[in-house]
Amino acid sequence: MMPIHTLDEAAGILRVKPSWLERQAAARKIPFAMLGGSYRFTDDHLAAIVSQYEKRPGLAEPAISEQAQPRRRGRGLRPEDVQSRPLRPRPRRVA
Repeated sequence: MMPIHTLDEAAGILRVKPSWLERQAAARKIPFAMLGGSYRFTDDHLAAIVSQYEKRPGLAEPAISEQAQPRRRGRGLRPEDVQSRPLRPRPRRVA
């Protein structure tokens, strides 16, 4: 019979936080079994999770193009492009 691990056991084997493992399972991003209302993991599930998040050298991620980069605040102006005046105190209201 194949061993079945609880959430805490599987988190210990994978060396991740149980909360992370639970969130990933709840979002259906990793393989798991639901037994008795609890998440359970087989050795095959754990191997699939490791291979899912595995990064191999030589398989570089594609570079982000200029258009795909997040936009900067301030309408694309860099701080050195902006000419600013020195700050002045607000006039006080006299009651």
